[in-house]
Amino acid sequence: MKTLEEAPSSLSDHRRIRRGMTLHAVRQWACERRIGGARLARAYKAAFFVAVSRLLQGIFREGHAPHARLWQSEAGKWFLDLGHEPMLRAPVGGPLPFRRLELNGFPWKIVAGRRRALRSTRAFLNALRLCVEPSELAQHFDRVIADFDNSFANLVMNRLMAQGLDAGAQAIEPAYEGHHYYPFPALRLGPSPRQVAECSNLCREAIDLTLVAARPCLFDSTAYADYRTCFRAWAGIPLPRNVDVVIPLHPWQLELSPVIRELLKRRWIAVLDTRLKAIPLASQRTCRILRSGFDVKLPMTVILTGEDRLLYPLNRANATAFSSLARILLRQSGESYIDFQCDVASVAHADPFVGTHLAMIVRAPVWADASEMVVPALNLWCGPQQARTMLDLRDREHAYAFFRVYCRVLLHGMVDFYARWGMAFEPHLQNVYVALRNGMPSRMILRDLDSTILDPLRIRPVAQANGVRLARGTWKHMPDFAYGGRRLAHAMMYGHLGEVMSYLARAAQADLAKLSVAVEETWDELVAQAPSAACRKRVCNLRKQADTVGAVLWRRIMRADHTTFR
Repeated sequence: MKTLEEAPSSLSDHRRIRRGMTLHAVRQWACERRIGGARLARAYKAAFFVAVSRLLQGIFREGHAPHARLWQSEAGKWFLDLGHEPMLRAPVGGPLPFRRLELNGFPWKIVAGRRRALRSTRAFLNALRLCVEPSELAQHFDRVIADFDNSFANLVMNRLMAQGLDAGAQAIEPAYEGHHYYPFPALRLGPSPRQVAECSNLCREAIDLTLVAARPCLFDSTAYADYRTCFRAWAGIPLPRNVDVVIPLHPWQLELSPVIRELLKRRWIAVLDTRLKAIPLASQRTCRILRSGFDVKLPMTVILTGEDRLLYPLNRANATAFSSLARILLRQSGESYIDFQCDVASVAHADPFVGTHLAMIVRAPVWADASEMVVPALNLWCGPQQARTMLDLRDREHAYAFFRVYCRVLLHGMVDFYARWGMAFEPHLQNVYVALRNGMPSRMILRDLDSTILDPLRIRPVAQANGVRLARGTWKHMPDFAYGGRRLAHAMMYGHLGEVMSYLARAAQADLAKLSVAVEETWDELVAQAPSAACRKRVCNLRKQADTVGAVLWRRIMRADHTTFR
């Protein structure tokens, strides 16, 4: 096998212009499937409210508008005003926890006291551009428009696809409103409407994962002595004869990665006849293997929500080590409110560059304990909103009781691992399963641990004592642990509890003030139960960051590598 340095320039120069989804392309796709204008109009309107809410929320939370005001009229209605003259006024449902906002009507443009409803995305964006001047955001507003248009088109398509998901559909996590953590929740740069329709978390049927034989490869595992045994476990079939290592390719990667195409063209990897049936999860690059129940996280030459979704060497190499550390510390802590979907193996092409395009992380199945039911948090509170059918939350007092338990179960484990043990997770909705027993949360199961931020002072001794080897360069590239705390607070409060509280306010008419009291009471418990002064100080510092604002909109606009927190 040639090295990367010896490879042709077409392999190493993989950069290209990624296609953006357009509303025109979605309309063509809908027309080909005889989706009528009325259905398309309803999807447009619903997507409009989601897309505008997320962008206005990002601008308001991050302070990108020089003149912004959230106010209540004498009639009790709430509005967000941006700008002076002209002004953009958006009717909202009032201030939500953690400075979140939800649009509940079409915004208006107000000039010289006269107002005009903004019912199209183009009219909205044109008005918004004027209302964020002068600001740094206005200087990059063409990027805002491009990302908004792409995300909006995907939101429309997602909703149309979701309408076809009846009881017989195989979709596991049909989150059709995208990732609530981001100002452009359904951004997809790369795949076409055909590719999204054929392979996404909203597909009715399972997809086929192509398998390729590749060498040389790196194999890491904490559960399997050799790759052959590992393959049989996650794939559910024996390793094909005369093959050393097999790596699945996400269907988008097979078509969109110039690196994969070049490897195939030069026969440096070989496509096998065998295919594996799988179902993409909400992240779209993680797929559930039907034969085994294992999940495989795969790289894609695609930008989703706001980030490249390749699989980078440190994340891949440390996936099993981070999971091992989490399990070790779970045993030591005795925590019962938290558990993990562990990464048990990883495989990548030995060349570091090629390995970002050709790799996998293997996750063991999540098993429910006796009398438990395990549900993705996304499914409870977003998209299908299974809380409506799985939980008895119609009674307001029962909703309060449920939320008090939910707070305790979510915060205790996450905060304990941060304050006592030195692991800062990212428990937003997409990363968490909720285990339910008798209609109440019993534990939170965290997945996607490879980006966990570690405290070197506390984790290094644990790793050495238990023979856990971290990849070279881990500590050099590991963000500061204080950054991990800010990210944890942002994900746990804004990215998780905020969505739960908003749902309960809508569905059970719960008083947001009472829900906030439950949050504060949980923090009081955590401070009181801290086992040492140092731990108590960390809990108190984390509590102060509960309203942390992650500048995710600014990160995307500036194409930055890391989110800054305010």
